[in-house]
Amino acid sequence: MSGFFRGTSTDQVKCVNAEQKLIKSLEKKGMFPEHFAKKVDITKVSMDVLRPWITRRITELMGFEDDIVVDFCITQLEEKSEKGLDPKLLQVNMTGFMERKAAPFCSEVWTHLLSAQESPVGVPRDFIDKKKDELRQKREEAERVQEELQRRKRDLEEAQGGGVVMAMQQQGQRGGRQGSGAGSVRRSSRSRSGGRRRNENNPGGGGGGGIGGRAASRSPSPQPRQRERRRFA
Repeated sequence: MSGFFRGTSTDQVKCVNAEQKLIKSLEKKGMFPEHFAKKVDITKVSMDVLRPWITRRITELMGFEDDIVVDFCITQLEEKSEKGLDPKLLQVNMTGFMERKAAPFCSEVWTHLLSAQESPVGVPRDFIDKKKDELRQKREEAERVQEELQRRKRDLEEAQGGGVVMAMQQQGQRGGRQGSGAGSVRRSSRSRSGGRRRNENNPGGGGGGGIGGRAASRSPSPQPRQRERRRFA
């Protein structure tokens, strides 16, 4: 681990030589991706944005959280070196902790670093696109919620309006039935009063059929008796 040593010593030289031999051996086997040949200027990268991703990605690949591995990886990236960052050395050093998962992890890290240094804000393009997608999804979800609220509001207004119309119709029907009943009562009352007036105007009835008519036909006229009395006198 050459980044952890300072000064010159026999052990450091031996370690550097061993690392370089291992890197050359892996190069011959084609163990490094092509984009490792591109240089990265770490000063153009926003590590504040990249650090959470490194922590999350290491945890996903290893299956558990390990602060030591995370700190070691970040130290390797932030450490200043005359030759600059070496992705091949990073992969070799991370292999001691992550084994076979070190290669895909370091490839992803270098891809993000290359993208970040090209960004004016030092953020990988993939991070920006994902953030846009999240914002778009949140906006669409908010629009769907708003549309659902508007639909429910319309349904409620229509239901309330239909209830008012039905109540008015029922009230009108009750008023019509009451009016027709009152008209029938008035017609019956007029019929009875008309009958009483006809009886008062014609108490004897027609054709001698009434009580007064029969009484009058049975009672003899008093005038003949008076004439008979005068005659005997």
